[in-house]
Amino acid sequence: MNASMQKLMKISGFFRVLVLVATAAVVVYLGYSYLVLDEIRFETSMLFLDLWYHDGASHGVLLAIQTPLLLTLFVGVYWLQRLLSHFQQGQFFGNEAMRCYLWLIWLKLFDIVLDIVQQLATGYYHKQFFEHTSIELGLEFGNITTLLLMLLIVYLLKAAKEIEAENKEFI
Repeated sequence: MNASMQKLMKISGFFRVLVLVATAAVVVYLGYSYLVLDEIRFETSMLFLDLWYHDGASHGVLLAIQTPLLLTLFVGVYWLQRLLSHFQQGQFFGNEAMRCYLWLIWLKLFDIVLDIVQQLATGYYHKQFFEHTSIELGLEFGNITTLLLMLLIVYLLKAAKEIEAENKEFI
């Protein structure tokens, strides 16, 4: 195996550890915010915060609204870990690596849709306690661009896999 491939494998291992450390830091921060400060710091909007501090609103309902986004984060970390594990082993173009990457794309799309559903659910719940409710459905350009770039990378990886297969046939 050449030096460039070894370097990519080491970098993949480093990022694998970095993702786990960052995820642990986020979980500790969220746990501390919830258990000690009695606040939710995960993808919250002003409507959500209004409800969180309102005496009549149920924290259980608000947590239920947030839970799918948190679960999506953990599922995303799982698939990212699997992908980086394949990369760490030098399996950049394998079917399993592509499967992991496709899962990440589907999760990104699901996250975009889930964010819209969460905003609608929060707005509906907010309407039950407040006279004026204004729902803002944000479809961020950055999320769309990220999704398109991820699809482009899938195309490039498939093309690279075909080129690699042709090169092996030629040799």
